[in-house]
Amino acid sequence: MRANGVLSTTILAAGALIAGCSSGPPRQTTADLTRAQTLVADAQSSGAQQYAAADLQAARDKVQQAGQLADHDSQRADRLANEAAADAQLASARAQNAKAQHALDEMNRSLESLREESGRNANGSGAPPAAEPNAPPPDSPPVPESPKD
Repeated sequence: MRANGVLSTTILAAGALIAGCSSGPPRQTTADLTRAQTLVADAQSSGAQQYAAADLQAARDKVQQAGQLADHDSQRADRLANEAAADAQLASARAQNAKAQHALDEMNRSLESLREESGRNANGSGAPPAAEPNAPPPDSPPVPESPKD
């Protein structure tokens, strides 16, 4: 009977030890932190460093703080991870917006250049106008008219 009591106590102690070792941040905190880290990486690859550096840095800082708090203050870590995710999404959106604006500006410059070129051609200051389909070349001698009866 004494061996059974020692065995039970050992099993309980081992279970408590395993439970204590496996404690870490709650699953939700880990999931939120992983999501925030992924969104920060996505923002980085979308050009946020160039177009939305402050938002990207805020997201990075909050991810770092959330990671430090994950083991002992999971509620605050969750909040910071969610804020980091929002900051990273904002940085990505601003980067995409800036890239779209840049492309629009480039298209508008090209369109304006085409309009100017078209205006020069219409006013005769650019390339000569296209010849009429049946007209002789401009430097050829005049074609004599055929005699009329």
